Amino acid sequence: MTSVSADGAKAETSPQRAPPRRKRREQQRAIETKQAILAAALREFADKGFDGASTREIADKADVNHRLIGHHFGNKELLWEATAKYVFGEYVAQQRKRYQGLDGVDQPILLRLMLREFILFSAKVPQLHRFMVQANEGGQKRLEWLIKNHLAPGIAMDLMILRKAQEEGMLRSGDPMHLRYLFIGAATSVFTLSEEYQFMSKQNPFDEDFIENHIEMVLSLFLTPKDNAP
Repeated sequence: MTSVSADGAKAETSPQRAPPRRKRREQQRAIETKQAILAAALREFADKGFDGASTREIADKADVNHRLIGHHFGNKELLWEATAKYVFGEYVAQQRKRYQGLDGVDQPILLRLMLREFILFSAKVPQLHRFMVQANEGGQKRLEWLIKNHLAPGIAMDLMILRKAQEEGMLRSGDPMHLRYLFIGAATSVFTLSEEYQFMSKQNPFDEDFIENHIEMVLSLFLTPKDNAP
């Protein structure tokens, strides 16, 4: 656009732009809105599965306008995929943060640390395993997408570590894939079924001392005695 100066000459003017500070605030609000939607979506999909989940219920739990789900994620299917990326991303981020500076650490310590961190994350985000149970019952296409994009790369690394641990006598013998799933079941069931467990045992599975005892008990089932000492 153009404007006219005091002497009548035309001068070029640039379009008005939002001040950088205001733009940063808007970007931060958008990030916070997406995070709130994803956290609510994880709870909804974990509890009800894809078909039973309601985007309006997700919006209510996130305390946002329902239209913002469409604005940020497009549709329910894309929101489900974004939710999977969100929760697996949280786990990977925790792993990377914990493993920084551990190059050269002995294999037994690394193995214990890997198993311990998985249990700690399971206690922190029990919705991950409920989400996975629902995904296994929600149709082949969605499960295949989840395996290809989020499970397969991690499983390959897990199996490599487990085989090496078996070769060095640190881990019980048996098919590594079977052991992996046995470990997941043992590690996560008290958190996935937390209400049932608390009712039956009168113990809170999310109590800090309980979690530490649970970790040691689970590790004792899978690590060989010489590598099972704290």
